[in-house]
Amino acid sequence: MFSDNMNNTFPLLYTHRLLLRQLNADDIPALLKYVNNPLITDNILNFPYPYQEYHAVHRLSYVYQGFVKRSHYVFAIIWREGEPEELIGEVSLHLEQGSTAQLGYWIGQPYWNKGIATEAVNAIIRFGFEKLGITEIFAECHIDNKGSEQVMIRNGMHKITEQNHMLKYIISNSLTHVQQ
Repeated sequence: MFSDNMNNTFPLLYTHRLLLRQLNADDIPALLKYVNNPLITDNILNFPYPYQEYHAVHRLSYVYQGFVKRSHYVFAIIWREGEPEELIGEVSLHLEQGSTAQLGYWIGQPYWNKGIATEAVNAIIRFGFEKLGITEIFAECHIDNKGSEQVMIRNGMHKITEQNHMLKYIISNSLTHVQQ
């Protein structure tokens, strides 16, 4: 599942149907195509609508700097069954104090309800626990974002709070129910 040299290069994660890899400039057209949708931007912090090319270029810089600093890992989700293989979403871990991380993800609307987010989140949770030594991962979503909530539940996360129209879920390494 893991193919990496954590010291120098961005890790590659493989699942049954997905490749999770570093974002690059070739992903800009797909970012523009899929993120330029209010159903996406309304559910993600810091993603403006309309999403323009300069936003994507800035995002690539942010993602790269985060990896260099080891403060966050943002993976492009590539559906290997697609033709051509292109970015169809992102999944990320943003490291916080101690050994905690915040999980984030989005999937382009044409790929909803195919289990892709669940598969990508499963891979990054395992990566966080096994490779980064994280002991606790949390995620938040709008209370009406049932699809995102189901992704968290399917990956063994447990709801800990519901306030201000937001749900917060968590998974601890000691409570891991992540599929192998």
